[in-house]
Parts: sequence; C-alpha cells; structure tokens
Amino acid sequence: MTTTAELNDQPSTAHQSPEATVIARDSAERVFQVLDQLPENQQEVVRLKFQNDMTYQEIAEVTGLSVTNVGFLLHTAIKRLRELLQREQLLSAG
Repeated sequence: MTTTAELNDQPSTAHQSPEATVIARDSAERVFQVLDQLPENQQEVVRLKFQNDMTYQEIAEVTGLSVTNVGFLLHTAIKRLRELLQREQLLSAG
C-alpha cells in the first residue's frame, strides 16, 4: 500500500499519461473495495495510517488501543489485503 505522503511525491496526474492515471485510479479503487472485506478495527487503523498519514502513536491515541495492538492490526490487515488482492488477480486472470 502507498502512504498519502508517497502518493503526494508521485508526479501529478497532469504529468502522467491518461493510461497511467486510469491504472492508478483503478488500483486504488480495488484496494478500497477489498479493504471493506476486513474487520472494522482493521479498516480503521489502515485508513488512519494510509489515508490520514498518522503514526502508530497517533492511531493508538485516537482509537484507545495500545501502540502494539495498532501494529498488530496493521500487520494483519496488510497481510490479508495482499492475500485478497492476489486472489482477485488470479481469478481475473484465470
């Protein structure tokens, strides 16, 4: 997954080809669709981390979780997102 800061470091869509812009938009859309399949607590920490660019400590303060628990939820969520996206890719290729 890409953080908000990393997305901001990317060339603006004005400098990208129309094809690259569509691919990036489609990829982000797929990630958000798959994200909805995760448990709510995992969705929340992923969104806070990657959409709001928050630190583990900030997420812990907002959610009332420990920093360790935030790290565990993020790790578990990202692992599951990868699995779901790979499975989706295999199904669409096959």
